[in-house]
Amino acid sequence: MSRAFRSVAIAVLLVVSFSIGQVLAPTPARAFGIDIGPILAAISAAQSALSTATNTAKEVLNNTLGGIDGDLGKGFGQLTNYLKGQVGAQQQIADANNMVQAELAKEVRHAEIQDLHAVNRQDCLNLEGGQAQIVAARQSSDVALALDVAKGARTRAEKGTPSWEGSGQASQANNNAHFSKYCDDAEADAGLCKLPDATMKGADQAATSMFTPPVYHGQDAIDRANAYGVTLIEPVAPAAQRGSAITSTAGQQQLPFRRSYNAALHLAHMIVDHVLSQRAETITLSAAQKAEAQREGLTVTDQGSSWEATELEINRKYSGTDWQADLQAMSSDKSVLIQIALLDAQRNWLLWNAYKLQEMTAVADAKRLAIEADAALSRHSAGTVPVPSL
Repeated sequence: MSRAFRSVAIAVLLVVSFSIGQVLAPTPARAFGIDIGPILAAISAAQSALSTATNTAKEVLNNTLGGIDGDLGKGFGQLTNYLKGQVGAQQQIADANNMVQAELAKEVRHAEIQDLHAVNRQDCLNLEGGQAQIVAARQSSDVALALDVAKGARTRAEKGTPSWEGSGQASQANNNAHFSKYCDDAEADAGLCKLPDATMKGADQAATSMFTPPVYHGQDAIDRANAYGVTLIEPVAPAAQRGSAITSTAGQQQLPFRRSYNAALHLAHMIVDHVLSQRAETITLSAAQKAEAQREGLTVTDQGSSWEATELEINRKYSGTDWQADLQAMSSDKSVLIQIALLDAQRNWLLWNAYKLQEMTAVADAKRLAIEADAALSRHSAGTVPVPSL
């Protein structure tokens, strides 16, 4: 048998055998001699149960995730609403706070305006005191003017004055005025006069008569001060030049010097009268001034002087407890500034009065030099004034 025939025969045999095997082959459950049907059924049931559980879990998970998404969305939405509400609430709080602050600022401003227009108690007291000082100063000027007129006439030796009659009469008139009120021990021992009380003895020669009292209470006090001024400046005025004493050549030459003397002495009297008048009773003291006088231990009277009122006003602001208490209680800068302005105004007033007195003092000093020059010239004059022939 050939090899080719043998190969074909084997192939035919395999095909026939495979065909018979397909026909006569056992079922799969028994492919390995074991019945695997129940196993496959169990597997199928397990797969079905697993598929059902998976689908159920998937559904639950999807539902849960969906719920979570929904709740979270609602939560975030609510939070957003809360934030929006919080922003609105903060805006309302800010608006309310702004309104409160604005109302507070308005009330503060109203209080400031009220303080700026309110009159302090010290304003009234200062005004009252200032007016009293001005009135007193004006009335003091009237007193000084009256004294100046009288003393000017005496210095010029006008009619009705002692020097009109002569120098001897003028000297005796001065002595008589002194003996009547101001007699001293030697004069009393000589029988010229009787001793007065201690306040009057020699008072026309005592500077304390003019400068010690803050106010001249009563006629005796002002007489003492005036008598001291006369004794100091011009106890006796020169006799009047009249008749041939002014018609002669020598008299004519002497007249300019007499007029210069009269002018100088009038200025000197004016300075003294200004000082004297400041202590004359020319004012009714205010209640605050009298309270200060009582604190200082002074005799409290209704009537006072310009000098006393000025001193009391200065002392009241420097050491007075009432003024200090009111100053501490002042609630605004305006009130304190007013007090400072009033104090500055008072200082200016005092400086102005001091300036006026300094003017007269300067002129008096200049005239004193002129008088000394006139006296030196008079010592070298050619002749003397003749005795008047009346």
